[in-house]
Amino acid sequence: MNDFGLRIISVGTSLRGWACVVLLAGLAACGNSAPPASSSAYNSGFKLPTGGGTTDVQSTPEEDAVDDDAAVEEPDVASQTADVTPPHDVKVGDTGTADAKGDAASTDAKAGDAKATDVKGDATTVDVQTGDVKKPKCQDNDGDGYGVGCPNGDDCDDSNPNFFLDNCVDCSKGKQPGCPCTGKSKPCYSGDPATAGVGSCKVGQQACVDGFLGECVGEISPGLEVCNNLDDDCDGQVDEGVKSSCGTCDMSCVQKAVGAGTENKFALNSENSTGVGLDAAGSIVIDSSQISLSLKFLWASNSPDNTVSKIDCKTVKEVGRYKLCQDPSRTSVDLDGNVWVGCRAGGQVAKIMAEKKNCIDKNGNGTIETSEDSNGDGAISANEMVNDDECIKFITPVLGGMTRAAGVDKDNNVWIGFYNNQYLKHLKASDGSVMETVNIPCAPYGLVIDQQGVVWVQGAGCGLVSYNPATKALNKYNPPFGYSAYGINVDGKGRIWMGGSSGGSGATSYDPKTGQWVLCQGVPSSAGIATSNDGFVYPAHDCGNGGSVGKVDGEKCWQTKGAPGSYLGFMKTGGCPHGVAVDFDGFVWGVNWTGSSVGKVDPNNINAAPQIRAIGNSPYTYSDMTGYTLNYFTAPKGLFVTTFFAGGGGNPVSATKAKPVWQTIDIQAVFKPATKVHLRYRAADTKDQLEAASWVDAQDFTDQAQLPFDLTKVANAPVLGTMLQVELNLITEDKKVSPAVKTVMAKAKLQ
Repeated sequence: MNDFGLRIISVGTSLRGWACVVLLAGLAACGNSAPPASSSAYNSGFKLPTGGGTTDVQSTPEEDAVDDDAAVEEPDVASQTADVTPPHDVKVGDTGTADAKGDAASTDAKAGDAKATDVKGDATTVDVQTGDVKKPKCQDNDGDGYGVGCPNGDDCDDSNPNFFLDNCVDCSKGKQPGCPCTGKSKPCYSGDPATAGVGSCKVGQQACVDGFLGECVGEISPGLEVCNNLDDDCDGQVDEGVKSSCGTCDMSCVQKAVGAGTENKFALNSENSTGVGLDAAGSIVIDSSQISLSLKFLWASNSPDNTVSKIDCKTVKEVGRYKLCQDPSRTSVDLDGNVWVGCRAGGQVAKIMAEKKNCIDKNGNGTIETSEDSNGDGAISANEMVNDDECIKFITPVLGGMTRAAGVDKDNNVWIGFYNNQYLKHLKASDGSVMETVNIPCAPYGLVIDQQGVVWVQGAGCGLVSYNPATKALNKYNPPFGYSAYGINVDGKGRIWMGGSSGGSGATSYDPKTGQWVLCQGVPSSAGIATSNDGFVYPAHDCGNGGSVGKVDGEKCWQTKGAPGSYLGFMKTGGCPHGVAVDFDGFVWGVNWTGSSVGKVDPNNINAAPQIRAIGNSPYTYSDMTGYTLNYFTAPKGLFVTTFFAGGGGNPVSATKAKPVWQTIDIQAVFKPATKVHLRYRAADTKDQLEAASWVDAQDFTDQAQLPFDLTKVANAPVLGTMLQVELNLITEDKKVSPAVKTVMAKAKLQ
């Protein structure tokens, strides 16, 4: 029998009965058949025709029951046919057909049904005696239980026990587990070869056991980056893109930064800075040429009216007038543009806030009630003044007799001189409380504070006095000529200038570094005196020269040791100026005691007509009424303000927004000797709330080791708010050096 043929063994209750059925289809009569050419134990003794025709054969139950000796009825040819198409010889005794594929079709001896079995060319046999179907033997060449005719299924590679069914791999394209091998073990790595050994990625080993490769053991290939301080994706970076903005795995932490080396470089403008610039590295440094024009007000005391006028230096308009204590005189502007006022008659001191946004709603009605030019005519009338003006921060109790000297120091506190008592009082910026009292050998008439923090006082007929708060040293200096002083000021080189009439001159100067005095010849007598950062000195001549302010070349006076030629002329101010000041645009102002006005003049065009603004009656002041001296000479400093947003953060699937609690403020800076950075902050949820919030003074920083500033340890309550505003004051005792602020950072925790 052919290997791919199907061997058919007939089964039935009567071998002759079955044979007759077949012969009826072929010969029409059982008794006329010829003897078989060959036979076997299972042969019927008949050979099936080998032609190409087919015969349909069907049997009935009655016919199935006929024994060998029974008569055979004439068959119904139309209903008893069997298709037989044997491509191979069918031996006598076999029944059925083998199709062209080699599959066998068998006819059930009992029912006459034809069955076909196709097992991909495998032979299925039927036992003649029992009728049992027998499957072909499993061909499993590699012993893995899979192969041709095997119960588990076919084998895609019957020479390799590791592969079967459809799990075969092409071992020529890479030695994968299960592929043939030689030796003991091999390195293995499934990731990009460039990442092997980078970060967390490691090459593994495949053992070669019995000629086949095992699994890759110990391999770590690139994965997704997670926040675990490891380089999970093996790109040379750790936790990139998965850290919080604080650079940690705490996703509730938010960090914001501005400055050099960050995505947000410093961008300075008149809204966020004054007196600062950027160095070559992009750090913030003090730059006096950049003092903001927001410091634009001049404050003049209307002494007999018990009021102080606020004049806009740019528009020459009066924009406010404030009712204060009795007989106000000296006005001294602080680093924030606010003004201190000393009242001569009552011995009190007041402080007025320059910006309405910084005023306090004292009566709690939701409105800041303050004096304003409501009709825009540039003058304040009686109905535009307010009783209990809420921009007057405070008026102190009586602190002594007549207040006749005032000057703000580099820490923004104020020194007040009491004429009758012959002492100085140091008042705190926040509330006017007394921090120190110093007795001096003179009745103070005016004072100024130099770059070293030394307080200089001149008094009527008593010469010049200095007091150093740091060393507590008190000194008195007598000029070598007759002396009768009024105003006092300091220039950019630390020299002390005095107005009055000393030795017949209205401009006298003393250099603390050399101990030398200089009397500028040809300068008419004066009262107040002002200095500018370009080296000029401006004495107020009162009604002299028809009411004017003079212009003196201070450098030339010192270079010629006071020889004539430094006095350059005088400028009309529209009245008799008893006081004088310089604004931040470089214009000179005379406060006209006679004329009840202020006059603005251009020192570069001394013959030009002044711009005049009428204010209250008999304005009278000698001190730093614009803040120019303080910002340029006393405390050369820069101011920078920035606002950080913590965002509306939190879990994006949560309907409740997290509340930012600010944790730290950090400043990266270079602190040079005699320099420092003063920090203030405030927080709120909205812009309006932020502007209404009070500033909190942190401290002065002189060394990087003092930073970051921990808000959780110093605050009385958590610093809450989606916005944190940070203000930095860059301060130096020597205008030649400056701290350099590289970056400013703030951290918050979302809770």
